[in-house]
Amino acid sequence: MTKYLLPIVLAALGLATVLLPASTAADPLAYGRLSLEDALDLARAENPELLINRARIARAEAVQQQTLQGVLPTVSVDTTYLRLDTSLLDDTPMLEPGLPPLLIRRDFNPVEARVASIQMVQPLINVSAWNARRQAERQADAARMVLRRTQDEVTLAVIETYFGAQTAESRVTAEQRGLTTAERALRQAEAGFEEGLIPPVDVLRARSRVLEMEARVATAESRVVAAYTRLRQVLGIEDAGGVQLADPVPEPPRSLPPAPSEAEMLARRSDVRALEEALSAARYGVQRSRSAYVPDVNLLLRYQNVETDQPLSVAESGWLVGVNLRWTPFAGFSQVGAIGEARAAEDEARAELHALRRLARGEIQEARAEWEAERLGWKRAVSGVEDAEAALALTEARYAEGLDDMTSLLQSQAEELSAVTREINARFNALVAAQRYHLAIETDSPGTFPQ
Repeated sequence: MTKYLLPIVLAALGLATVLLPASTAADPLAYGRLSLEDALDLARAENPELLINRARIARAEAVQQQTLQGVLPTVSVDTTYLRLDTSLLDDTPMLEPGLPPLLIRRDFNPVEARVASIQMVQPLINVSAWNARRQAERQADAARMVLRRTQDEVTLAVIETYFGAQTAESRVTAEQRGLTTAERALRQAEAGFEEGLIPPVDVLRARSRVLEMEARVATAESRVVAAYTRLRQVLGIEDAGGVQLADPVPEPPRSLPPAPSEAEMLARRSDVRALEEALSAARYGVQRSRSAYVPDVNLLLRYQNVETDQPLSVAESGWLVGVNLRWTPFAGFSQVGAIGEARAAEDEARAELHALRRLARGEIQEARAEWEAERLGWKRAVSGVEDAEAALALTEARYAEGLDDMTSLLQSQAEELSAVTREINARFNALVAAQRYHLAIETDSPGTFPQ
């Protein structure tokens, strides 16, 4: 029995090993480590802004489908059951056939009738419906362009919050490192004071520095909590639990693509294209409102069957074919007001498009200038860290030999910590600035980190 049990157990364990990843692969948070790619996938699926835009696309497509009513035929089926119960049909005189015919009285009440019909109306000329369909198509295209732009913006937000959380954790590490350095200086000062080599004021200054660093560590830890809160909001998840961010903050790219021409820039930007589609939809809206003065022509096809009881005894069916023309030459001032409203909507869309084009030009120039400044700042910050670390090591050695005082040591510690913090912030700022430039010119691969 035992020799058969072991293979069964091993097979069950192997099956569980195969099936477990398949059940948890859809949830990257289940592994406790979240890569940037996983974070982007989560945001694309759960980000509130993307969900809202997808719902708007669905609504625009539903409106577009409704406009088919002005093109396709409408088929309706109607059936009616009638029952007439009246005293006029009681004791009704009538002649009974025979020789000679006899006058008799009969009761025909109640009388029942059944009417069934099927009708088809095919629009032949409906200019308003045609323009309404074109307007709905442009509105759906505009909604899709808005979704594409929102996806790029969410990609930038994920990168910013993902690496922002890691940057916040790096700041905590830097502050803890500064606290360790301050504690080492305090121990050194206390040892020198016990030997009578260092005045008590150095001990007090070193202790004050330690207390300051403890407060800074607490502040940095609180910023980590805030950074993870922002990340959860962008990803659209309730709680990330004890998830660790797997991808480190990369180096900013050393170069960026050149600024495109104005025509190419406007052709790339999804938000500009969305407003262009919205303007086109507004123009069709004006044509739609003007079409109210054009008559509608419909083809009518109707089949009807009528059956009644005594005394009518009717069983009749027939076809009706006709052409219907409907025209409202004057409907108060509703048509005039609708045209004015549509023109105002067109003017609004045109003004928004012109404003966005100007804004897009400025965004590209500003984003590239910001990246160049942040890139230079990060390179200088890297060099500053090396110099500050060398200066701190030299000052610590001189203080141990009694050649420098506590003031110089604490100043070197503060400068070294400030240099490390500047480098952490500068790396993050340069990375985000590069991604903002990619968003401004709307490259085909947002979220990549070219070198």
